[in-house]
Order: sequence, then C-alpha cells, then structure tokens
Amino acid sequence: MGKRRKHFKVETLPPEIVEAINRKLVEGYTYQQLADWLDQMGHPVGKSSLARYGKDFLSRLERLRVVKEQARAIVEVNPDAPATEMAEAANQLATQLIMEFLMQVDLDDLAQAKVTEVLKALAKLEASGVRREQLKFNFNRGVDAAVSRIKEALRAEVAADPELAARLAEMVDRQAEALRK
Repeated sequence: MGKRRKHFKVETLPPEIVEAINRKLVEGYTYQQLADWLDQMGHPVGKSSLARYGKDFLSRLERLRVVKEQARAIVEVNPDAPATEMAEAANQLATQLIMEFLMQVDLDDLAQAKVTEVLKALAKLEASGVRREQLKFNFNRGVDAAVSRIKEALRAEVAADPELAARLAEMVDRQAEALRK
C-alpha cells in the first residue's frame, strides 16, 4: 500500500484561525488547550487531529530554523566573502528545502499549483546559479587579461632589469590569485 496523503482538518479552517493555531503552537499551547479553544470558537477539531497537524507544522518550523542557522553560520564564518558566494550558499539552502519538499510529495499531487510553483522556483535557482558561474568566469577572464597587459607594460618599462621585471610579475600574479579567491 502506498504512502497516505496528509489531510489536516485544521487546514480546512478559516485562514485567520489557522494562523492563530500556528501562533499558539509556537507559544507552547497543548493540543487539548487548542481543541478546547477551537470548540469555544465553534470549530470542533479533535486533539489527535491537532496533534497530527502540530507535529507536521512544528517539524517544518524546526527545519526552517535549522536553515536560518546554517545561513547565519555561513555569513559569520566568512563575512568578507563576495556576494556571489553568499548567493551560492543561499541557493544551496533553498535547493535543499525544495528537494525535501519534493521528496514528500505524492505523485498524484504533482499537478497541484503549489508543486508547480516549487518546480518553477527550482528552475529559477538553477538559472541563477548558471548566471553566477558565467559572472565568475567572465571576471576571471578579465583578471587574466589585465594581468597580461600589466606584465607586458612592466616588461617594456623595466627591460633593462629582467630580475626586477620577474619580481614585479610575481607580485602581480599573487594579487591576481588573491582576486580569484
């Protein structure tokens, strides 16, 4: 028998009630307290139904917290990293979340708008990664061209002292390597 799809009764409630439930779950309300509150509001939902929804909701919330912490750690470890590296790290985290989402989707649900939007987001992330790699490639090619021009100019300027020209070329190579990192 295949994996059962999740049908949460909570998700059939009005959006403002679902929002309030989410807030109360984060604040630590028990499922019994939530069931009693919903019953008073005219929306009877069983404690076990709330527990199934709450377990899923809190699990997703925790995954988001972990991703947020990972992103914070990446920034703290290398605060002077170029923006392309930060964007690449963010893309990797977003791709990880999308892949986790897609792994939980039933094949019957692939036609749903939510899933197609997630797939579109994944395609955009991939396209931005390709553009970022092109940017790095073009930058490095520009650095190489500049290094060649500088070395040629130095050779012409210090032709009488080849040892000085070699030392200067070495300095330029070190600076170019630092730029590429």
